[in-house]
Amino acid sequence: MARISGTIVPSLSLQSTPDAPALKVGPSSRIVVQLLDVSLMDAPSVTLGEDVILTGDHQIINFPIPFRLTYNADNIQPFQSLALAVRVYDVSSPSDGEGDLTWISTSRHSVITNGNPTNHVAVEIEPVLKYDDTPIIPKNILTGHIKASTSVPASSSHGIGPNAKISIQLLDTSLADAPSVTIAEQRIILGVDEMLLFPIPFGISFDPEDINERNVYSVSVRAEELDSDKLLWISTWANHVLTRESPSENIEIEVDLVQ
Repeated sequence: MARISGTIVPSLSLQSTPDAPALKVGPSSRIVVQLLDVSLMDAPSVTLGEDVILTGDHQIINFPIPFRLTYNADNIQPFQSLALAVRVYDVSSPSDGEGDLTWISTSRHSVITNGNPTNHVAVEIEPVLKYDDTPIIPKNILTGHIKASTSVPASSSHGIGPNAKISIQLLDTSLADAPSVTIAEQRIILGVDEMLLFPIPFGISFDPEDINERNVYSVSVRAEELDSDKLLWISTWANHVLTRESPSENIEIEVDLVQ
């Protein structure tokens, strides 16, 4: 059996937020680390290995949380896309299910194949602020980064912000004679003192059941002033993804400055 190891850490945005929740897990928590085959964008991911960490009734685990996951290397092919996912459940109350979801990884953490790491992997997780009894739908993650196009003057190509909102959309652009359909979206809000430097990473969570292999999909980016909705930056090229041999990770989106 082969092994992959790493640590679970709070997201970078959470670490930089002064009023963020306490950076710890527990007590009475169940931490599930899964190795997933995410090769098929139009189907749910397949679990290839799992590591479960339990905390006691009075035990608290501080970040970073180490993990070590065992998997069968014979089940891995070089062409597969593999990723790690983490979920944390509160199991303090009796439940017919797994418990209340309290933390979850929201970005794609590619591993093992295609030159990705097998050790010292840092998996970022975010707190789930509200939980209800709605079943959690398995999600896939589309990842990449945003950069300024070569036509943007050097004096303006450092980043986006402050006082801005960035919208990254996964669109179905199959019909040339009809408006595109938004499949999923990630929004980033930047306050009066916040700025993101290029390249800006993104990760769009989407339901694989919304993807049809016969359709055409692309990623669109726009940044607006937070208060006035004035357009600041926009992507001007069709950035095809997911289907027809288009990529699902390490996608590079160029944006132009709106004069």
